[in-house]
Amino acid sequence: MLACTLSIPGVTSAADLSVGGQIRPGGACDITLGNGGVADFGNLSRKDLYGADHMRDVSLTINCQRRTRVGVDLIDNRKGTASEDHPWNFGLGNRAIGYYRIVNFGPSMVDGAASVSIWRWKGETTWREKGRTYSWGSNKTISWDVSGPQSEPVAFKTLTDTLTIELITKQDTAFTDELAFDGSATLELVYL
Repeated sequence: MLACTLSIPGVTSAADLSVGGQIRPGGACDITLGNGGVADFGNLSRKDLYGADHMRDVSLTINCQRRTRVGVDLIDNRKGTASEDHPWNFGLGNRAIGYYRIVNFGPSMVDGAASVSIWRWKGETTWREKGRTYSWGSNKTISWDVSGPQSEPVAFKTLTDTLTIELITKQDTAFTDELAFDGSATLELVYL
């Protein structure tokens, strides 16, 4: 009996394969706010605080690679600093000043057609308030619909809308020094 082993240098019996990439939900959408997401109210004097409307508009754009149903959730980054605790009141960093609201008066457009915003309570499936003006809240998911009897999110590639930021100051704020406010919220896309 004769045994022999043959070996060829550089030849292996196994090879490694790597598989990578990213799977994105829906149509991989991006959200942007006009003016860098800043609603600047500038310098206000004490007399400016009371009885005047303090509103600034910020444009909202959502672009998707393909038609996708999305919504927006709001996160108050200054939670606990609004002078009145409600899910639609967002903090300014100092309870003594007041709060701000985010209101949608429209008009909004999806893929060049008129649309309306709708909302649902977080964790629920029923969409509400088609065609009405309302305050956005940290307890709501916002989306958009077009005309028709039902209220349900429509798939789109491009959405444009206008958010109105309303500053509401406390009437009884007593101060002698300058008061700075710095509200902050995150708008987070939700794939539906």
